[in-house]
Amino acid sequence: MRAAKATCALALTLWGGAAWLVHPSEAAEFRVVPSLTLSEEFNDNLFEVPTGERSEFITRVLPSVAVTSQGAGLVWDMSYGLDYRNFARGNVKDELDHTAALNGKLSLLDGFLKVEAGDTYSRVSLDVARDVVMESLVVNQSERNVAFISPYLSWHPGENCALKTGYSYKDVRYWDASGIDKREHQGVAELNYELTSRLTFTTGYTFVYALAEPASYHRHDLYAGLRHDYGQGTVLFGSLGNSWQSFSNGTSANNPFWSAGASKDFGFMAATIGTRVQYAEDPLALSTRETSYDATLSRAWPRGMVTLTGTFVEYEVNQFAQPERQRKQALVATGRYELSENLTLMVSVSGDHLDDPDQGLGLDYPYRLFGNSGLEYLVSQHMILGANYTHVSYRRELDSSAGSAEVNRVIVEVRLYL
Repeated sequence: MRAAKATCALALTLWGGAAWLVHPSEAAEFRVVPSLTLSEEFNDNLFEVPTGERSEFITRVLPSVAVTSQGAGLVWDMSYGLDYRNFARGNVKDELDHTAALNGKLSLLDGFLKVEAGDTYSRVSLDVARDVVMESLVVNQSERNVAFISPYLSWHPGENCALKTGYSYKDVRYWDASGIDKREHQGVAELNYELTSRLTFTTGYTFVYALAEPASYHRHDLYAGLRHDYGQGTVLFGSLGNSWQSFSNGTSANNPFWSAGASKDFGFMAATIGTRVQYAEDPLALSTRETSYDATLSRAWPRGMVTLTGTFVEYEVNQFAQPERQRKQALVATGRYELSENLTLMVSVSGDHLDDPDQGLGLDYPYRLFGNSGLEYLVSQHMILGANYTHVSYRRELDSSAGSAEVNRVIVEVRLYL
């Protein structure tokens, strides 16, 4: 926690120092927006269990403030909120949580030197494959703080050439759970060259050194790629590289990685497809390689839109001699429609399936079905009334509810912007 606070303090020092450099005639734009949310929830299965369900009424009070500022090479935004939760039936003790975010970017020497820094404190899911934060207040979660600082230099060795060299430090900490704290040092060099006005070539190298318990590792990434903008909403991009990773316990990994995709706006509909390999922020593992494939179709109307997304993801924990793998297939459909000038309907339906190809994780519920519908009524520019209903079904078999865990949530709330 000290490292996270030190990083955040360093960021604030940079912003404060920059403020002294601003000439009075170049005063920054400054905006403060306080808000307050009051909500009441009924949950008929608070702990998401198949038997012995416990229902609960939950009252939440969430005051918050958001601040933005921009001027003289300094851009930053900050938000902070409290989340008080009262459990009327006493299944859980009353809780007081915090959410906070600070992000900023400082540009000096006509943009040659830039510094980005931030700190985020929030509630996250402990399962990297299933995010449960939006469906539960108590199950399989932890508070996480992520702080980072990243100074870098922007070089222009040629008219169509740009080189970025820099360093970043990231500190990740978890509270009230078994999440793995991590500290990460990263050096990067990336070259972008415009072959034509629409075609760009990119190549780069990244070195990562991460420290944690019970192990640490270092990683070398080397990659190259192309991006072509055809115009009129059509973009095609792709990159390919290799990653060499070594762990302090003696294991190592040598894996290719890639990022590729295409997007096309057909006028009546927009489509995107993509695939990429990245290292996920996994609370329960030092290094988790995430390989994903996804496709999205979206259709917009004057008063609403619909989006359909299909995804396949494989998670592979790398630091063991026999990597642990987990695969997920998911389908998500979302819609939004303005019933009137002040009333909006929102609907979301999704389903996912977790597969354990190595048969070592012992998944209790391979299937999850999720549905949500809600209404928002704009009373004024300072007040919004909301109501939504959520149903979640955890199943062992897709076509059978035997032994399943069923959850129903009803929430009504009022949001005030002061």
